[in-house]
Amino acid sequence: MIRLPHLPALPLAAALLCALLGAGCRSSRVIENTRVPELTVDDAGRVLFEGETLQLGEIGAAVRRAGFNRTQEVNILVPDNPDRKLMGAITGDLRKSGYSRTVFVKARKATATLGKPQR
Repeated sequence: MIRLPHLPALPLAAALLCALLGAGCRSSRVIENTRVPELTVDDAGRVLFEGETLQLGEIGAAVRRAGFNRTQEVNILVPDNPDRKLMGAITGDLRKSGYSRTVFVKARKATATLGKPQR
């Protein structure tokens, strides 16, 4: 008769493996509202939100009317050379309405160049 020295540990290892693999499924959750408010500042300095041009003083109220929670971040798309005073004013307007998580984002650009093939 051949004895395997670790045979009693095999069921324990299998049970442990099943428990670890199954734990990931039980701990997952569904994120219900993944929409993020997105403002756009164009080159002329206009602030746009959901197709509407907004004035300073209207921005926070417009985001709130659209149903966004105050704990959400607000993405603000800015041109390559944004007006820093305007960015501060937009942030101030949002803060007055309770939105403290503002993120300024520039358009992403990618470039590629082809060199001479090496032989």
